[in-house]
Amino acid sequence: MAKSDKNRKDKDEEIILGHLGGFARKGAKARSTLSVPTGHFDLDFAIHYGELPGKIDLTKREDYDPKKPIGLPMGRMVELFGPPAGGKSSLAYRLVFHAQQMNLPCLWIDTEHSFDERLAGVVNGVDIDRLLYSELFDVENPDKSYTAEDVFDNVIRAVEAGVKLVVVDSLPSLIPKDRMEKDAEKVIVARLARLGSDYIPKVVHFVAKNDALLVVINQIRTKPGIMFGPTEDSPGGWAIKHNSSVRLCITQRGGTKEENYLFIEDDEVDGGRRLVAKNSYVQIVKNRMSKPLLDHRNGKHVSVDIPIYYEPYFPNMEEILFNMGRKMKLVKVRTGVYSWDGHKVEGKEAFIEYLKENSLVDELGCTILEAAKEQGMALPPELLKAKFNTKKTKAKSIGKDGDKTP
Repeated sequence: MAKSDKNRKDKDEEIILGHLGGFARKGAKARSTLSVPTGHFDLDFAIHYGELPGKIDLTKREDYDPKKPIGLPMGRMVELFGPPAGGKSSLAYRLVFHAQQMNLPCLWIDTEHSFDERLAGVVNGVDIDRLLYSELFDVENPDKSYTAEDVFDNVIRAVEAGVKLVVVDSLPSLIPKDRMEKDAEKVIVARLARLGSDYIPKVVHFVAKNDALLVVINQIRTKPGIMFGPTEDSPGGWAIKHNSSVRLCITQRGGTKEENYLFIEDDEVDGGRRLVAKNSYVQIVKNRMSKPLLDHRNGKHVSVDIPIYYEPYFPNMEEILFNMGRKMKLVKVRTGVYSWDGHKVEGKEAFIEYLKENSLVDELGCTILEAAKEQGMALPPELLKAKFNTKKTKAKSIGKDGDKTP
């Protein structure tokens, strides 16, 4: 393009912007590139890049910087939904923890009256004293209750006042004004869905304008009279689905209890074992931030496994360290062989087992803590609570052919 043509084009664009006033700006780059981690590296990576880190050599990814948080995007609404006991609230607790680590003010709106201070604070690291909290009673006038309309209005007020993460737990427990004021026998069909259609676009607008993150926890309902197609759906109408930039379905894994739950030996409880965690999986059913996470063989959504902790005891510390080491580019991979500090093992599971067998867990843990401190990186609550022995150990690595090498 000739210089004169370019100058004329720039001038035309300036004239157009002048006529539009402040309605439009030149350039459609996103206003925010900040994200809040879930604390599960595979899930955060999948949301941001549309693929699992797996065997990807992160040292060669120019678009990946371990110092830059990845996860759920600021300036957007995110829906967490699924059947009961999947771990939706626990995942939201971890979001709050990481947001607080980033010095972002957080508000938890407890519509279910189910906030668990121990799970939030002791297990998932939330600073309870810093968390803004509402249970839909007026602090100064306990006789006053807040309706669904009040909640939507106060979400807007909160983000305009500087709150950066708002969690609504959960959407179906919001009570519309006409339902609050009428008797139970009065039939009001789909009131919450219609209310969502009226309010959600406005709320999302102010969330985007103030670069905040709104996380809506939703439930699953059976659709009556359905003979074909899916019989279950998340309530709240299509406004929630359309306006959510990311939708995560959290489900408890099927199978036997031995596969689903994590136990530790404890002689003081019945059966000699104590339940400390369970396994759930997450499907990213909608993601405007990247491509869909699909199995390319059959086109189905890929499930990301995540642990849901009940106690501040983490029997899978080796895997936690492996994932954090991958995130920080300390554990590298090339053609399926994972390496760290001269130790090389083929395959993820074999590498994790190698850490345990050669007493390298403490050494890797100390290395991660030191590197995180130097780089100013936030750590998941499991690692903040962990104590590692600083004594160095020596071990032999296992080559690709399975033989040990010095």
